[in-house]
Amino acid sequence: MKKLLFSVIYLFIFYSAEAQTNVYHPFPDSNVVWVGTSWYNYPPTDVIYNDYNLYISGDTIIGSNIYHKLYQNGYIWATCPPPGYYYFGQYFGAFRQDSANKKVYFFENGNDTLAYDFNLNIGDTLPVTCLNVLNNNYVQSIDSVLVGSQYHKRFWISDDNSINYASLIEGIGSTLGVFAPIAPPFECGEDLWCVRINNQTVWTHIPGYNCSLITSISENPDNENQISFFPNPSNGIFNIISSVQIYTIEIFDILGSSIYKSSNSDMQINLSDKPKGTYYICLTHGNKIIGKGKLIITD
Repeated sequence: MKKLLFSVIYLFIFYSAEAQTNVYHPFPDSNVVWVGTSWYNYPPTDVIYNDYNLYISGDTIIGSNIYHKLYQNGYIWATCPPPGYYYFGQYFGAFRQDSANKKVYFFENGNDTLAYDFNLNIGDTLPVTCLNVLNNNYVQSIDSVLVGSQYHKRFWISDDNSINYASLIEGIGSTLGVFAPIAPPFECGEDLWCVRINNQTVWTHIPGYNCSLITSISENPDNENQISFFPNPSNGIFNIISSVQIYTIEIFDILGSSIYKSSNSDMQINLSDKPKGTYYICLTHGNKIIGKGKLIITD
């Protein structure tokens, strides 16, 4: 009887999720914030970060189309020397949706360009867009992911050298950043940490991430501790520098699975036995996340 009940529940959840992914989920048109970071290496050893909140503030009509205007708050900082600086209300661009055809367009510098085409199948090469300027990105696999209370279709992206290095999610965008270049990181890159709709976190890249917002010059809980990782990229050996005590270190792979966890204060992490690629690190002190970042393992 228990096995039968379990089977019924499983089939209900499976078919409910499948039914949800058969319905296209467009981007929100208001009350949404994408939280992420961009970074680039600044020789010889520095890394510069731009932690940002991207949000919609008003609409505009260009030609015969309605566009949602995007603005950005952020904090720009470097691993050396601190501190950084804040910026607020910086215009980023605008986007419009063609929901009937499952497409999203981005307007920047007077150009209206395709950003996303969610009419994709396994094995399809991504069309050239303002985000995908290469012609070797393709769909490795397709599944679904829970966004809020509904399952959205997710397309895993690979190229000739990197397998499943990013994903495209209906209603969310790319895990590299909603309007960020779709390419494997190399001396620069972007990451989408989480998305909030109507003040609720509906999706996060790292389990348990609190998805905090930058709303005033006094707020920067993740960066004011000045946590850095070096060398990065490396062959798997990373050192941590932190101005506060760290209780827990946890590292996730690109699928969100925990592959390393330490409850001590070791300032060196050895991931040399892990495959090359991108990993995400989360540092906590008690129940508070005090730092996050990306670790890249190379040959």
